[in-house]
Amino acid sequence: MTRWLTALFCCLLIAPSALAETPPWATYTVTFDATWSETTHPQSFPGNAHFSGLIGGTHDASVAFWAEGALASTGIKQMAEWGSQPALAGEVETAIGAGQAGEVISSDVLWVSPGQVGTSFTISPDFPLVTLTTMIAPSPDWFAGVAGLSLLQGQDWVTELVVPLYPYDAGTDSGVNYTSGDQTTVPADPIAAVVSGPFTPGVPVGTLTFRLDAAAAVALPVAPLALSSQPNPFNPATVLHYEIPVGAHEVQLRIFDARGRQVRRLSVGNGPGLQATGWDGRTDNGLRSASGVYFVRLDVDGVAAVHKVALVQ
Repeated sequence: MTRWLTALFCCLLIAPSALAETPPWATYTVTFDATWSETTHPQSFPGNAHFSGLIGGTHDASVAFWAEGALASTGIKQMAEWGSQPALAGEVETAIGAGQAGEVISSDVLWVSPGQVGTSFTISPDFPLVTLTTMIAPSPDWFAGVAGLSLLQGQDWVTELVVPLYPYDAGTDSGVNYTSGDQTTVPADPIAAVVSGPFTPGVPVGTLTFRLDAAAAVALPVAPLALSSQPNPFNPATVLHYEIPVGAHEVQLRIFDARGRQVRRLSVGNGPGLQATGWDGRTDNGLRSASGVYFVRLDVDGVAAVHKVALVQ
């Protein structure tokens, strides 16, 4: 672990004299353990029980993607009725662009229940809350998940957290059985907990386990170097503006993702003075980067500046 953290710090830390307060971030693995079965919920248990892929994101308290008693968004409706991820992912991406969210979280489909599926994500103090959902399938519009769950306790990241998941009704379809045909609810009802059949009252359909993989830090400097971008957030490209001092010898301009991994090394301008370099959101291999927060790092003869940008697909 020490070697891992040291390597990450080497990527993004700069000389102590140039540092401001160091904001931490953390990487987590989230595991969905589905326990929904004929034993736990025997009433009309379907023969092809499964769950859609997890879908949600990290965010701050200024945005909520679903809440009990609120009307379902288009993203929640499509997730709960069809197991579809794109609309809800798009709502998270919109929040990223508005500075309210950090990244989209998604996983593969869990094709059988009981079963297990997981994924990993990065979280920061700016966006310490997690919202994750999954469709209970087959069903009219029933789902399970967490909304606005904080993984930050005071100044510390939670090491491990196990959350039981109970069924919710999205309020968009009036079917009463797992295999009911489409019966659109007009007007839609608020999202509500399912507290009666066909689910066994008080029995969860599974758990979400959040395990801390590593805590790290990015040093955002009080920079003696000018570094900015326009537009920010951006899609599909942004222009990085920076200044190369007179007499500079070694200059590097690089992009890192939220886990400290180098994404792209960019060419820099020739000679001193103000420079502009475009980044098209692609990696060194030409692949398009995912939506999320990235860090632009300018290194000039051992002095560095770091600038945060947000890519919204």
